[in-house]
Amino acid sequence: MDELVRTAVVSRPLDDVVHLVTLLEQTPDGVPVAAKVLRLAAVARSVDDVTRLVELLGSPPHRADRMDEAIRVAAEQRPVAEVGRLLFLLHRPPHDPHTGTEAVRAAATGRPLEDLVQLLGHLGEDRATGGAGAEVPDTDTNSTGRTAAGSAVGSGAATDGGPSARSLASGTSSGSEPVRWLRLLAGALVLLCAAAHFPLPSADAPSRGLVAAVGVAACCLALGIALLLSRRPAVAAACAAVTGALAIAPLLDGRVGSATLSYVLDPGGVAHPLPALSAGIAALAALAVLAVTVTRRQTIGKRRMSLPE
Repeated sequence: MDELVRTAVVSRPLDDVVHLVTLLEQTPDGVPVAAKVLRLAAVARSVDDVTRLVELLGSPPHRADRMDEAIRVAAEQRPVAEVGRLLFLLHRPPHDPHTGTEAVRAAATGRPLEDLVQLLGHLGEDRATGGAGAEVPDTDTNSTGRTAAGSAVGSGAATDGGPSARSLASGTSSGSEPVRWLRLLAGALVLLCAAAHFPLPSADAPSRGLVAAVGVAACCLALGIALLLSRRPAVAAACAAVTGALAIAPLLDGRVGSATLSYVLDPGGVAHPLPALSAGIAALAALAVLAVTVTRRQTIGKRRMSLPE
């Protein structure tokens, strides 16, 4: 039965899923299954589908608590980045203020503090970059005018002299832009290193050397693309390791006396110093990205420890 419900929720159009909930609620034993359908849809469907689901559940003949349950499950169980977009969408028309407030309350009270720090960071980055997940509009919850998110997460800190949720988000976003540009620059340099090590086939090229050179260039290409797309420190570390090895390998070339290694380090596509030079510069840039990323995460962790539980 679970497999049948899961397949129907994921594969059928959203209107069919909502109609299925209506039909199940009209049967004697169908209410628990209807609740399971809604919980699964709130997690398995896209964020845009969830916002549409909330809109459909907000109109008769559906019970009001069904809509609140779908919002709560989505805000508590979806990835942090998706929750940020969910908050943004539920604060926009045609949703009434209740849906946005319910989503903020669920996210603020139903997730670990670590997730809240990441969520605040995503909202701050979206605000700085003007991305799709732009700043969530304020929702007044009391006479002081604090937002629902600020009241749920940072009200204790604001009264005790500690950092508020809004100031933490601002601090997180203020350091994100330089890291992003440094990561893009390092990724471009790794791609340049890949181009410098790409071999030009020639009659005197050793067969193993040609294969190895293509492999090295492909590895650098993959790492450069990964660094452009990923913010994980492990990717920057891998880039630094590979390009650093290519930068220092010429020092060992004379001692090893390998024709394959010599061809990999100087495949003939560019002038002799450029492959090693490009590798050295890329390694330094990747190390800089790694250092800045780790430092920034440590800073966020210290701020997270200062948040009241």
